[in-house]
Amino acid sequence: MSLNNIAIIGANGFIGKHLTEALIQNSELKLHLFGKNQNSVLKNNVPYIKIDLRNCDEINQHFSKIDLVYYLASESIPASTWENPLSEIEKNLTPFVHFLECVAKHKVKKVVFISSAGTIYGPSNQKVTEDSYKNPFSPHGIIKLTMEYFLNYYELKYNLKFDIYRVSNVYGENQDTSKGLGVVNTFLEKIIAEKQIKIFGDGKNIRNYIYIKDAIQLLSLSVHTNTQRSNIYNLSSNDTLSINELVSIIKKIIPENFDVIYEDQRKSDNPQIYLDNSKILSDHPDFHFSSMEEAILKTYLFIKKNKKQ
Repeated sequence: MSLNNIAIIGANGFIGKHLTEALIQNSELKLHLFGKNQNSVLKNNVPYIKIDLRNCDEINQHFSKIDLVYYLASESIPASTWENPLSEIEKNLTPFVHFLECVAKHKVKKVVFISSAGTIYGPSNQKVTEDSYKNPFSPHGIIKLTMEYFLNYYELKYNLKFDIYRVSNVYGENQDTSKGLGVVNTFLEKIIAEKQIKIFGDGKNIRNYIYIKDAIQLLSLSVHTNTQRSNIYNLSSNDTLSINELVSIIKKIIPENFDVIYEDQRKSDNPQIYLDNSKILSDHPDFHFSSMEEAILKTYLFIKKNKKQ
């Protein structure tokens, strides 16, 4: 089935910006960008609209002819709502349910939802598949999983199909780390600006990583999706390593000396998670991930070139 009218909610975000630039290369697609800011940060001619996801009149006006929606909007990270769980409900869950309740009554064929692999599963010392037990311990992870469950509800109620991508730690060019998200980019920025990085805990926390351009290439495949089937994928590369191992890689490829400072562990951080990405690779057997060393070096050179004077 042809999916030509594509909406991206959260188009000004890290993933949204890269996704827009990727999809704009396909002349058969008509993109519609949405966000909470007044204007688009992208310098292109793609229509952008500031939208209130709680306003059904606005949804009715702008989504009546949309085929597929990328829902990338998120107002928090695990650390930011640890002390205030109600804000997860108010800022993330409530707008999402309002949006689905309105948009499900139109002709939207599928919603692509970006979930959080590092928070919905909880700690695990073995590989987790999409069907593994979920044990989120942070408000952020609890609400992300709840949002997934609401997609199940709207599929049953309105036959609204979905693709859920449980994304690991994304890094790469043009990421905004000001809200505390993005350990790779944060480290690189701190190395360039301050010649030191800060690690919470002993550095043994295990995380999965994925380069933004790899993530976008896989996310873009939903445009060619089967609209009669819903899918759930772990979206991560084969790079699973501790924070200390990540620092070792950075030291090998970055031509700058820097100090490492260890501080108290944050309760909101997942101590270890091992993602099994075999499902998405079995569906796309020709896909190959970028080398982490090369991707980190490209990210470093981009930050170095574009750093504020």
